Amino acid sequence: MGKNAEYIQRVMGYVEENVPVTQSILADRKVVCAEFLKNVQGKEFNKILLFGIGSSYNAGLMVKPLLESALQLDVLVASPAMYEQMCRNGQSFGNALLIAASQSGKSAATIDVVKELKEKGAFVVGLTGNLASPLAMESSAAVDIHCGEEKSSVMTKGVLATAMMMAVIGLEYGLASGRLSPKGYDKIMADFDFIATHMQQNLDLAKDWCASNVEEWSHFRSFSLISNIDSTGTTLEIALKVMESVFLPSDSFEVEEYLHGPHLLLSRKEAAVLQLDSVSMDHEKLSRIHSFLQEKNAPSYQITQAGMPGFTRDSLTIYSAQNGLLDFAEFLPVLQVWSIRLWEYFDRHGLDAFEMPGDLSGALSTKVK
Repeated sequence: MGKNAEYIQRVMGYVEENVPVTQSILADRKVVCAEFLKNVQGKEFNKILLFGIGSSYNAGLMVKPLLESALQLDVLVASPAMYEQMCRNGQSFGNALLIAASQSGKSAATIDVVKELKEKGAFVVGLTGNLASPLAMESSAAVDIHCGEEKSSVMTKGVLATAMMMAVIGLEYGLASGRLSPKGYDKIMADFDFIATHMQQNLDLAKDWCASNVEEWSHFRSFSLISNIDSTGTTLEIALKVMESVFLPSDSFEVEEYLHGPHLLLSRKEAAVLQLDSVSMDHEKLSRIHSFLQEKNAPSYQITQAGMPGFTRDSLTIYSAQNGLLDFAEFLPVLQVWSIRLWEYFDRHGLDAFEMPGDLSGALSTKVK
């Protein structure tokens, strides 16, 4: 037992809750979005801004490809600093739908931007786990993230719930406004239902795969996660989690970006690569990269949608709806298991005994009371 074993077990429990949380969001989506849809009835938005910091920002990146494709609208993902940059570039948000996410509802920078955008005429959805929070109070309409309590500094089920709720809000608006056809809406929801139905099986596969490999993974001192462009939000999130929990340098790259320099890290035997292989985009390219690196005895691992569900030493094949726009909902929970099993191993064997410099959020007053 490691010194943080109880805490890590709690976090893994939150990952397990991804299954009922996702099912609940899909089942309750009409009720959850009813007040929002009532408030935006007759409104025409010319763009959507998904806004947040850290994991909430990553959730926006996960959902951007889906909403852009389904609604045929520009979807921008921004943090507070990026919003300031957009303003310098002359961006206008007076006719925009802003979905601002903060699980606590107390992110000071997010609330400041919400106030400013409301004054400029934007319609602001405050997506939060606390409907009595400052973010909810400042919003045009507050919507519950719908994941329940999460007592952890390492956000897990809240990330997928945030992404799912961003998706549901956008899709329900698209259907109600006529931007998304009933047929298109039904196809997306059927694929989401498939993902929710098979999520537990994928979690179980991931646990078994990790059990077979985690000792080998513990020898690496950095990880690069690579994917197609639509999955960069997912890999960014997991790279962040590995750094937060195991304190290992981790980064995220789109596959072409990875090939132009970062792959040279593999010349250091303590560096490894983990790739997300989606059948929808860059599948052939990612498969060839993995095969080449295996031939060269480089430490390469993959989570793939291609083939029968199961695993070998270096490859995990998951159950998949094979809808690339929804890949985040399949890959994210599996990657969360991977990062937490790594964390658990490091904790149990005393490999993470580092002295932390303290919580920078306190030094910078990033939360309002």
